[in-house]
Order: sequence, then structure tokens, then C-alpha cells
Amino acid sequence: MTTVLDTPAPAAGTPLRMLKIGQLASRSGITARNLRFYADAGVFGELPRSPKGYRLFPPEAVHWVQILKASQAAGFSLEEVQELLRALRQDTAPCEHVREALSGKLTVLESRLTEIQLLVDILRNTLGTPDGFSQDLGCNLMETLLLESARLPALAEHRA
Repeated sequence: MTTVLDTPAPAAGTPLRMLKIGQLASRSGITARNLRFYADAGVFGELPRSPKGYRLFPPEAVHWVQILKASQAAGFSLEEVQELLRALRQDTAPCEHVREALSGKLTVLESRLTEIQLLVDILRNTLGTPDGFSQDLGCNLMETLLLESARLPALAEHRA
């Protein structure tokens, strides 16, 4: 069974067939402009250049782009993607590094999900308040929102 990073090894004495940026763009579905941006940001590590100065990508760069797209869709920053790809290229045990990164991202996303659910609850409770005049604020919905916002951890930290 082959994995995403498996590429056939060239026969002994056969030079590795490097890809120019246009070739990688057509194979990966990402524009050459975006590839230049990612390469300049160091996402793909050090890339060799042709005698004419063109960037040259190894064949597995097609998989790097797929990993980049999937990782960004999962919420990873460009710096985090760069670390994942570095681990895949250099680590002797890349799965450990990848598992740690995925676990960390899951923890962050679960925390954000909890915060979002609290905000949804606050807005639902506020919108469940009938319209009415408020002596202090002119609208009792705003008073309800202020009362409900006391449940937000960020506001509680500012009060302490």
C-alpha cells in the first residue's frame, strides 16, 4: 500500500525528475503565483534552482501541496503547515510529530467551539427577551445582552 508521500524511486543512475513551477501548478491545481508565495515563505523548505534560476520542485511536492490544502482547511496556520511538512521531510518518526500537531489543533478547535456555543446561547437568550423600553439604555434587549455577557470568560477576566 502506498502512502501520500510515497514516490517511486528513480532507477540507479537516473536523475530525479524535478518539476518547474508551472508543471507543479498544473499537477496540483494551485496557481504558480501561490506556489511562489509558499516557496518564498519557506513552506517547502530549501528548493534547488535550475541553471536559469527557476525553482525546481521534487515530484513529492504535489503531495506537499495536497497536505498544505488539507491542513489549511483543517485550521492550521501557514507556520503550522510548514512545521508539518518539515517533519514529513526530515523526521525519523514523522507520525509522532503529526499526531501531536493534530491533537493540539483539536484541543484549540474544541475550545473555540465551546466559546462559540456560549455566544450562541447568549444571543438566543437576549433575543428571547421581549422588546421594551429601558430607562438606562433605551432598549431592554441591550440590558439583557449586558447581563448575559457576564458569562463570557474574557469579560470576567477584565473584571478581576
